[in-house]
Amino acid sequence: MYDVQWRELARKWHSVLLAPKFISGGNAKVCVNWYNPANGSDPVFLDMLDTLAIKANHPEIKTIPWALWGHSGGSLWVTAITGKYPQRVAVAVAEACGFDISNVDAALKVPMLHHNGIQDLCYNNAVIVAKGRERGALWAHAVNPVVKSPMDGHQVHDLRFLAIPWIDACLGMRLPEKPGEAKLRDINNQNTWLADTATKKIAPETSFSGNRAAAYWFPNQNIAKKWVQYMANGEIVDNTPPPIPYDLSATYTDNKLTLKWNAASDLESGIKTFIIYRNGSELQTLQYKTKSRFSNQTGYQRWNDGDQPSPIPAPEMTFTDTTANNKDTYTYQVSNVNWSDKTSKKSAKITLKNGVIK
Repeated sequence: MYDVQWRELARKWHSVLLAPKFISGGNAKVCVNWYNPANGSDPVFLDMLDTLAIKANHPEIKTIPWALWGHSGGSLWVTAITGKYPQRVAVAVAEACGFDISNVDAALKVPMLHHNGIQDLCYNNAVIVAKGRERGALWAHAVNPVVKSPMDGHQVHDLRFLAIPWIDACLGMRLPEKPGEAKLRDINNQNTWLADTATKKIAPETSFSGNRAAAYWFPNQNIAKKWVQYMANGEIVDNTPPPIPYDLSATYTDNKLTLKWNAASDLESGIKTFIIYRNGSELQTLQYKTKSRFSNQTGYQRWNDGDQPSPIPAPEMTFTDTTANNKDTYTYQVSNVNWSDKTSKKSAKITLKNGVIK
């Protein structure tokens, strides 16, 4: 709920963004207490949605479709819920573990991305996907092949850079044409792609010449290409620049100019940092100290086990220039940098002239 990248996905689709926390048997960390919806988390989840619909004054929350993501016990929960309520699930991502729902005909229509680290002890997702693909399920399986840290096993290793575009693409194909309606659309495979699991070669589904029953399914060419990248090195390059920062403002007191701004997250690759410009030249690239449990990379907002964001909340978008004076003229701009190190265009300018903001 506090992650800028997931919030951008929710904003795009006018969605409710939820992070349910199920507590059963006195210890929420013992996932066996809740990962099977039959143990009680199923009715609690539905009751939560009904309560939220009333409190938010959005009655459609009771009936609108779901996009589900889960890690470990959450992945088991996601697959089980998809098997029980396939008519409500638009798209799903199962990160490390899952229940086999390949015998549920309606669940085969739900686009589902499965994932494991190469050293994952819970490595049953590949078997589940293979069973589903034999029956034509719209499923795929991705593996982080990098061996550097415990993250390469059961933990998350930047899967979001594949999972969020996967969800985004599938929502566009599955959501009802009229907002607020409940009935999901079936996917037309005219523009979908398949991948050979051995060679990693991809092709349009209409012209794929390999073993179709064993191949992985993708909603479009773009997602299939991202899968190929991820399978090669656990990384995905975003070639598009992030959104331009906006609402730049400033205050000047005691020989200090403080900038504030807003910026939307890059949907595909989040926000890594910002660059401050003075008089058209780079003044400073902002440095953030936040790093996750399994990665030394630092940035505006990072994530750890279970894709949880850190810090919470994200830092304020602000910068203070202590070298400006009240005699000269300065113009300031800000640009946004995503996790593929792509830089946005510069924001609108703001000017400090003789100590006055213009």
